[in-house]
Parts: sequence; C-alpha cells; structure tokens
Amino acid sequence: MRISPPDAYWKKDVALFFGKRFALAIKMLYPVAIIGPVAASDIPPQYAAAVIGIVAVMAGTFGAGESLTSDLNDGILVRVSLTPISPYRIVFEVLAVNAVLDFLQLLPALLVVFLLHPVPLIWVLAACVALFGTLVAANCIGIFIANFTSSPADVLLYATAILFPLIYVSGFFRNQNPEGIMLTLRGFVPFAYANDALKTVFGLTTDTAPTEVLVYPVLICAVMAFAVCLTAPRLLRTRF
Repeated sequence: MRISPPDAYWKKDVALFFGKRFALAIKMLYPVAIIGPVAASDIPPQYAAAVIGIVAVMAGTFGAGESLTSDLNDGILVRVSLTPISPYRIVFEVLAVNAVLDFLQLLPALLVVFLLHPVPLIWVLAACVALFGTLVAANCIGIFIANFTSSPADVLLYATAILFPLIYVSGFFRNQNPEGIMLTLRGFVPFAYANDALKTVFGLTTDTAPTEVLVYPVLICAVMAFAVCLTAPRLLRTRF
C-alpha cells in the first residue's frame, strides 16, 4: 500500500500503520489470534472479558508511550514543536489518531466475538463505545508517561505501576464485586465499563445498564483527554 509522505505529525502514525501490507496484516491478525480462541472457548465470561480488556489497555498505553519516547529520542518532537501549530492541537491529534488506529486493530477480533456471542445491538454499541473509551484512556496514560521519560523501557515500568491498580479496581480479576470505596473508585475508571459490557456480551449479567456504558466512559475520557492535552508544552519541550 503506497502512502504519501506525511505532511503533519499525526499522519506519520497513519503512514506507519498502513504503509506495509505484511506489517498491517500482522497488526490486524494478532488480536484475532489472542481473542478469537478465547471467544470460542468455554472460559468463564469474566475472564474472557478480562483478556479483551487487558489487550486493549496494554496496546493503547504502550503504543502511545513508546512511540512518543522514540520520537523524542529521534528529535522529531523537537522539530514539530518549532512549527506554528499549537502544541495542544498536536497532542490532541496524536491521541485521537492513535485511539482510532488501535480500535481498527481490535475491530476484526471484536467482530469474531460478536459473531460467536450474539447480543442485542445496544450492547454491541455499548461494548464498542466502552472499548474505544478504554483505548482513549490508555493512550492518555501513555502520553502522560512520555512527559517524564525518554526511555521506551521506562514506559513499560511506569505503565505497569499505573495500570495494575486500575486493572484491579476495574474488576478484571479478583475484585469482581467491589463495595464501599472500591465501588466508588471503580466508577471513575473507564476500563470498568468496558469490562461490564464485555461480561454481558459473554453472557454474564451485571448491574451496569447500557446507557451507563454509553455515557460515563465518554465523560471520563473527555476529562482525561483535556487534562493530558494540557501537558503538551512539557511534552514538546527541548530535553537534554
């Protein structure tokens, strides 16, 4: 696939994603290779949902963080910061484009899930919205981490330290029925709504209504996106 040379920073990620057919095929197939067997198996619904949620969280966080730190080391972001484009716009474009590309990468695997586990259309929409929100939140975390390090290895370390508590609070594993403060905290983590939507897709009843899954992650991710865009001047500053 022939892609014109990018004339904007965000187009670099698009060009890298679609530029080589073999690499594109691998990117689209590896989520299917992980999620497809899980969807076709008899694994308990809560663990099947956890697998998809963690794939989304890890892909979004590590992809954004490592890409930005690599560009920092190559001096690309410094050159971009010298252009008349607002740094806030640059970061917002990076966030939006990476979240969309991550969702496209997950889409074939999600189609397999929905084919094997038919649910009402409202839950299909809710699961897609919640997963996209998860990807936006994960990319926000990756961009936030890139403000504090220029080492891709450190991104893995910092992301692990941030994501593990959020994954636990979301109820992916042992914390399936939180109460009190844990329940309150869970309501502020967008991963939790994706987890509940996917549990429903896999046949497990939850207390979360589809309208909650459609509304709350959008609001939370909008706040996170706004907050991470405020870090743009720091992210694009010259580092020594």
